[in-house]
Amino acid sequence: MRIGIDAREAWRPEPRGIGLYVRHLVREFAALAPEHEFRLYHQLELPAGAFPLPANMHGVHTDLPGGRWHSWERLQMPWRLRRDRLDVYHGTYNTLPPRWRWWPGPPMVVSLHDVIVTWWPDDLGDPFVRYARAVTPRVVRDAAVILTVSEWSRRDLCTRFGADPAKVRLSLNGLHPTVLAGAPAGAGDAARRRFAEGRPYLFAIGASLERKNTGRLLEAFALVRRQRPDWPHLLLVSGLGRATDRFRARAEAAGVLAHVRFLPYLDQADLIGLYAGAVLSVYPSLVEGWGIPVLESLALGTPVLTSNTSAMPEAGGEHARYFDPESAEAIAAAIVDGVERWAPGFAAVRDAAVARARTFTWRRTAEGVLAAYRDALGR
Repeated sequence: MRIGIDAREAWRPEPRGIGLYVRHLVREFAALAPEHEFRLYHQLELPAGAFPLPANMHGVHTDLPGGRWHSWERLQMPWRLRRDRLDVYHGTYNTLPPRWRWWPGPPMVVSLHDVIVTWWPDDLGDPFVRYARAVTPRVVRDAAVILTVSEWSRRDLCTRFGADPAKVRLSLNGLHPTVLAGAPAGAGDAARRRFAEGRPYLFAIGASLERKNTGRLLEAFALVRRQRPDWPHLLLVSGLGRATDRFRARAEAAGVLAHVRFLPYLDQADLIGLYAGAVLSVYPSLVEGWGIPVLESLALGTPVLTSNTSAMPEAGGEHARYFDPESAEAIAAAIVDGVERWAPGFAAVRDAAVARARTFTWRRTAEGVLAAYRDALGR
């Protein structure tokens, strides 16, 4: 097969989420499908060697002005899919190029990781949110196969958009191979010295979106500090990027700025060390299609507290502890209980938690995606 993949997020200098998803698939496809040809369509350029490609992968740089109107996908890509004579196209960014009625092009697979942006009330000023709300009904209709990342997300998709359950496949995300391998000896101690002045800390992956709930986590940590003013613990938050100053102000308003450390974008080695060195990790998002940080923490043997909503219980299973993410008081109570009671006893279930988390591999994900390509071609 000649397979096209929307790889624009994978070409970002600091990829997250979907960009990492594509990079992991590319790595696995090199071993699983050397007989197929892959064309990876991207808009950005990276320095040579920043994203090395296997022999059967070809980066296709293509762009079109008009980012606010999504011209790249709406106008450029329908033409490229036909000109390049693709057998299958994979839309990884929750969207697909439109079909031309007189020249429909190849069958398409879409990864609808979730459809939260189509109904969540925040971020309505974001151009992509408006675009996703407009095109998701068409995407659901046009896709030969739909991949999604949890049972919760599959139910949400079918309920809201009337997707045919027969063409919606569960495609669970995997964990990075270095996470699956476990933390090197001493990595946690080194992270504690480097990032937390040698003090105990809680670790949280943050994000600027309000539904990620980082602001309420800061409020909850302030409540914890009032209950336990003698605690030496810090809260370390990563992933806020350009929004860091906004959340720094919220931490200052809550009175805990001296006890919170905001970290920049982390490479994989630092991320692993921070998980491994934490007393526990906290993932307070209000709603998620899946919960990779929950699994990462468990795979590295660190207890995790997370929300009792959407797909987080699927990710954590019986080995995580859950709270109501709408309540700062509930989050604070979970943190105090987690540090003082649950984390000290976690050793009794650590091996089972690690074993379950390490079953989520990108090899398994890639095998399922390749099967979806074959199914789409057959349809």
